[in-house]
Amino acid sequence: MIYKENKQSAEEEIRSFLSSAAKAVKLTLVESTASTNDDMKAAAKSGEEEFSTLVAYSQSAGKGSKGRSFFSPAGTGIYMSMLLKPDCTAEKATLLTPMAAVVAAEAIESVTGVRAEIKWVNDIFVKGRKAAGILTEGVSAGDNRLSSAVIGIGINLTAPEGGFPEDIKHIAGAVTTDGGKVRNRLIAEIINNLVYHYKRLSDREFYASYRERLFILSKKVTVTDYSGSYEATVLDVDKDFRLKVRKDDGTERLLSSAEVSLVVSSQ
Repeated sequence: MIYKENKQSAEEEIRSFLSSAAKAVKLTLVESTASTNDDMKAAAKSGEEEFSTLVAYSQSAGKGSKGRSFFSPAGTGIYMSMLLKPDCTAEKATLLTPMAAVVAAEAIESVTGVRAEIKWVNDIFVKGRKAAGILTEGVSAGDNRLSSAVIGIGINLTAPEGGFPEDIKHIAGAVTTDGGKVRNRLIAEIINNLVYHYKRLSDREFYASYRERLFILSKKVTVTDYSGSYEATVLDVDKDFRLKVRKDDGTERLLSSAEVSLVVSSQ
């Protein structure tokens, strides 16, 4: 399906799956763009309405976390961004990324029946491989507050022809082998879940689902943070979505931001 040929029918199908709470969402589908997040951040500064959602069939400069790129070829993925206006403190805004991780994982599971897990903070894994990622970007209102935030969700719906690029093929995976069948329904379910959980953000209703899907709990990981790299065991994640770990020397840390990766056993 190419949006420039079937954009109207695609939008109609997506809207047919939207919940009553999400029916009023402004939805825009485009064939290609550089970055849906950049487009929605620009729209936010121009007064775009809350919950406006942009979905691209491909991206030429897709963005991942920590300045990385997100591989966004045509026809194999879902690349979408939603504009929110939380008008909240920067601290509260940190809830948006784990919320979106739960949103994506729950949507993948409900639509495809495939188990979706989370690697702290914002990576979605299917069958042991990264199949989706989240990028939340805020627009500051000053005084340590955000006037708006853009949540970007990128999903590898199917594997690209010829496989993933060399630099990510060791970790990247896909959700399904039949993306065309579930694409529009999955987009709708993500929108439904975003609207639902965002309206209950302060309740942190999604915490239990996040913790249950966090596959690194009780696992040995390599942590890279401001102090360097070290190995630790993951003990828990608290309701502020900080990761509690115990280093090999017995000391414990509560991580707000860091890179973590599973330690692969040599046995």
